[in-house]
Amino acid sequence: MNEVLEIKKKIKLAVFDKIFDVNEIISITIVGSFVDKDDLSGISDIDIVVICNTLNKRIFTKCVNSFKKLNISKCGLENYNLKINSTFGPLKFDEPDNVVLHLMIYDIKGHQDHVINSPFTCYDWERSIDFVGIPLKQIFPVGRIQFRDFKEARRSTESYLTDLKNNSISFREYDLIGKEFKQIKKNMPLDPRHKGEYAYHIVKHLISNYIKFYSNQNQLISNNEIIKFLLDSLDKNKSQYHKENFTLISKIKDKRRENFPIDTLNWVEEFINEYKTSISYKWKDAIKVVFFRHFKTNDNDGSFLGQGRNPSIDPKSIIQTKFSEPNIVYSSPLTRCIQSANIIYKNSNVIYDDRLLEFDYGKAEGLKYEELLSQYPDIISKWNNGEDPNFPNGENTSQVFSRLLSFLTDISKSFKENHINKVSIFTHNGILRCLIGDIFQIEKKDWFKIFIPYGIPIEFLYKDGQYYPNISKNILPKILGNLSLIS
Repeated sequence: MNEVLEIKKKIKLAVFDKIFDVNEIISITIVGSFVDKDDLSGISDIDIVVICNTLNKRIFTKCVNSFKKLNISKCGLENYNLKINSTFGPLKFDEPDNVVLHLMIYDIKGHQDHVINSPFTCYDWERSIDFVGIPLKQIFPVGRIQFRDFKEARRSTESYLTDLKNNSISFREYDLIGKEFKQIKKNMPLDPRHKGEYAYHIVKHLISNYIKFYSNQNQLISNNEIIKFLLDSLDKNKSQYHKENFTLISKIKDKRRENFPIDTLNWVEEFINEYKTSISYKWKDAIKVVFFRHFKTNDNDGSFLGQGRNPSIDPKSIIQTKFSEPNIVYSSPLTRCIQSANIIYKNSNVIYDDRLLEFDYGKAEGLKYEELLSQYPDIISKWNNGEDPNFPNGENTSQVFSRLLSFLTDISKSFKENHINKVSIFTHNGILRCLIGDIFQIEKKDWFKIFIPYGIPIEFLYKDGQYYPNISKNILPKILGNLSLIS
């Protein structure tokens, strides 16, 4: 065991040394089975995430060539060959006596896009403590897996079913299109080996992702936990059947054989459809809670607009969209929220709650940031140190967050009593920054970077005493975009 640990340590150090070879590299993270397992089975697919501050064909080639020079013999694997896999996806290139470096190279914007479109994968990556340079979370965080990701994201139920229908694995690879160097989606036909490998990948990842989503814990999920889910959560008439199939392909995979059952793909397609049915049934009683920031006012001009002014909305800012009527509508008692609620839901009674009010900015009401800096420099200094000072004669973030939590706790108590299935809430920028900052596990000192659009629905689901984000991917990049290093 000591010898294995020493070999793995040397490989990690050799990989991390590449940050000094290529000036554009700002982060290298080793993820996946190589770091999760205690043995050397992971050397056949060492997943390495490389982030560059910028990327083009020249820099990409420079990165790949640098890793090709890694001396695997000096790491203690004298009789092994080194192979580079620079594709994106679950392709396997492992053969006996091969060490495969699976290089996934992004620039900062590419990583941000990948987080939005492939949250399952990136959430796993954030768990790794084996990195050099800037942590992935600081480049752009996943924060949370969302319910809609199981249908809409890459490696979702729908994308897997499409692959199975086409008898292929979808993956991505860089290509030069004209002058643009970008990822191109490709497909590889499933050979006997990949049929079994892909079936295992699909089952393990769909179940692991659901467990992490529901528990909100970014943890490594064992095969025993996978089997428990198969037995507890799927059709009781089929659960033993799914357990036996998963156990069988796991054993074949671990032995690196290709003798997977002929009907493996039919089985995994059946599993996916039952998985979809099971998850949909579990969440059919989830309560939809939709938040809105009020429509824009003329006083939303970059100054601190809180409780001290009460402007009406600007008619030109109104977005005419139809929404299904909720059971109940809550609103901040300020005019801009009341008007917004009455425009979107013309036939609903509105309940006003002071806990939905914007920040009390005190003496900072109406000031621009530069004026606040000039008149109250201590506040800015404390913000820069990661502290949470009160606005002069006003509130701080913790106080606003506290009244938001009080509001959410109280309304959730009424959901079952009143047979609620949809709630809409009209509030302000500060409140919604607190909500999203907390739910997405963003450091409080960075909540001010969260962008809240005017008049756009921000959806959550309430189930089993918890609020789960379910925000459209059309607006999520805008909401979280300022958290990126490129913002």
